[in-house]
Amino acid sequence: MAKTLGDITNELTEKVLSPAKAEAEKIVSEAQVEAKRILAEAESAAVKIKESAEKRADEARKQMETDLDTAARNFIIMVQERLEKTIVEPTIDEEIKKSLNDKDFLRKMIEILVSQFTKIQGGEHRIEVLLPENKMLELESWFIEKFREKAEKSLVIRFTDKISFGFKIGIEGTGQHFNFGDGMVEVLSQFCSPRFRKHFFAAEKGKN
Repeated sequence: MAKTLGDITNELTEKVLSPAKAEAEKIVSEAQVEAKRILAEAESAAVKIKESAEKRADEARKQMETDLDTAARNFIIMVQERLEKTIVEPTIDEEIKKSLNDKDFLRKMIEILVSQFTKIQGGEHRIEVLLPENKMLELESWFIEKFREKAEKSLVIRFTDKISFGFKIGIEGTGQHFNFGDGMVEVLSQFCSPRFRKHFFAAEKGKN
């Protein structure tokens, strides 16, 4: 039986076009699924990149705030230390020198310390007093008059250019002396500095 044009068309549709259409639809469907998967992954990656960038930006901001806070504290400390060094030490140095350059005060102080050293040492060792060379004229005769007996037995007075003000007292031969000159400046500066910081910078500290 001879095939008609319709028969051939139907046959082509059934054997070629229908499977091709089904395959095309399958390919399109799979492509759409893959496209959605790729889009979802891209969106997820974009979110992660954004979150990571925000996290890095937040960390950088926090680090910058920490660095600025540290720099501010260090600057305040530096200013405080400079003020302290400018005010405390020079003031104490000036007052100590003024007191120790007062002849009557210096004599009284030496007299008390020599007396106390003598009591403690019990006359077993010679007490050595070191004084500035520029004080020799005003103190030498006083020492001789005041400590004539002690000077013959247990007291040694030396004037030296190694001391600029005040005096040193100790046991002869030991090489160790109590420094009632720049030593007093150092000790009193250490004593006064915390109190200076406490009261002078109290307002600033209260704000922190």
